[in-house]
Amino acid sequence: MEHLTRSRRVLYANGHLGFSILDNIYGAYLLFFLIPPEELGLPQLVDNRPLLFGITIVGLINIFGRVVDSLADPLIAWWSDNSSYRLGRRRFFLLTGAAPFALTAFLLFTPPEADVSTLNAVYVAVMLGAFFFFYTYYMAPNLALIPELSRNVSERIAITVAQAAFSIAGAGVVLLGFPLLWEGLQAGGVDIGSAFRLTVLVLAFVAGISMLLSGLAVDEKRFVRGGTAQTGLFESIRRTVVNPFFIVYMTGTILYWFGFNMIRAVIAFYPIVLLGMGPDFQAILMATLFGTAVLVFILLPALTRRFSHKQLMLAGMLSFSMLLSFTMFVRMFGSFAVPAALLQMALMGFPIAILLVIPNAVIADLSELDGRRTGQNREAMFFGAQGLFMKINYGIAIAITAGLLGFFGRDAAQPRGVELVGPVGALFVFIGFLVFLRFPQQKILDELEELRADD
Repeated sequence: MEHLTRSRRVLYANGHLGFSILDNIYGAYLLFFLIPPEELGLPQLVDNRPLLFGITIVGLINIFGRVVDSLADPLIAWWSDNSSYRLGRRRFFLLTGAAPFALTAFLLFTPPEADVSTLNAVYVAVMLGAFFFFYTYYMAPNLALIPELSRNVSERIAITVAQAAFSIAGAGVVLLGFPLLWEGLQAGGVDIGSAFRLTVLVLAFVAGISMLLSGLAVDEKRFVRGGTAQTGLFESIRRTVVNPFFIVYMTGTILYWFGFNMIRAVIAFYPIVLLGMGPDFQAILMATLFGTAVLVFILLPALTRRFSHKQLMLAGMLSFSMLLSFTMFVRMFGSFAVPAALLQMALMGFPIAILLVIPNAVIADLSELDGRRTGQNREAMFFGAQGLFMKINYGIAIAITAGLLGFFGRDAAQPRGVELVGPVGALFVFIGFLVFLRFPQQKILDELEELRADD
């Protein structure tokens, strides 16, 4: 098998630009779009009063979408592992999944009614299920290519760093560019709601092109070793979820992501509710965060030679937990609240950079080890099983966030709900830190080294 050239590696990794744009449109703006702060002037579209056990309708919508999608994760992973399409068992999904993934992201923001209604809630729930189905359809095969296209640790880190850099770029396009384009369209005479939807449409189109180009870069006949898994669906799932290394990895990692998803869900509220600034100040907050994250990306290849993946994950979790907790206290700084928030975002660049790079490298090691042990290439199932738990995690994180906003407030007059998101997310991340202390990375690497030597 040929080694992937640098230009093809970059083009393949570029798919994470599109994925990140769509993921961040959902993660940062769907909650904001459905239940906006009153100061903004956008209409509320879904009732968010607490219901059973404090869960709101918005929370139920997110849980529904994630549960529907989580059922698709192992199915699509198994389908990809066992497929034999002429385009390739991974490439087929990338080329056929990019357009519907981008389209459903846009449709999320086109509910039929202009005010609070049950029809809006049902529509958004259905669209969210479709969005997450194509999310998995595209991303599980895409991620499964990481261990297949890399031959050693340095190649694996090079791919995951490139993917993370594009992920940060995608997040920047949304979290920096979205408010600027939205404001610009309004300045040009477009009403606030239409400007919002047009911004989503433009970004979704860019994302679709990016993801399509990623699929075109990978000729599996030239660059990928191994063949189909030839394993039954339920047997493949069982082998993955009972893997003791995977259990520890997955538990710690999803709790890390839990905190990230909670804070991301209120980032559009942050400048308005906690800092008394306009929506466009979000771009400055995110530019500060991404600037630090990019610096960490540059340093990561050297850091991974000096520190293990486990050590970097633990450092990221611990620092992220502390920084999330700080959200509760930002307003207490009074006239210094804005500098305090900027410092918080700058420091968050480190744990977020770690979160975007290291987990994919770790799970690539786990899937490669399993394949070398068993002779069955089930890379997509490892990423699919991860996706199953991650999607449920996302849904619960958003449901908890919506509940906090519903109970404690989401406006400048009642900001406690936004403030509480940070420390509640921090608690989950810290529990993840305690779990990940048990991850046996050195044992995994030693066994991989022995098995690679037998090639």
